[in-house]
Amino acid sequence: MTSTRERLGWALLFGLPVGAGVALATARMGRTGLADPLVVGAGVGFAALVGGLLWAATSVNQAPPGREGAP
Repeated sequence: MTSTRERLGWALLFGLPVGAGVALATARMGRTGLADPLVVGAGVGFAALVGGLLWAATSVNQAPPGREGAP
């Protein structure tokens, strides 16, 4: 069983670099700075999307607390 802390760690580990890459690509394509609201929104949005998808994928078939060994 994967703990909540471990799932959060994996979500951040993969979500933040994706968000940073999307933000950099958006800034480069739009020829704007990194502080532009569109760039920040794209970076945060994609980081949250990837992190949320990974969180959901690791939450599937998790036994409730106290029922780890139950059939």
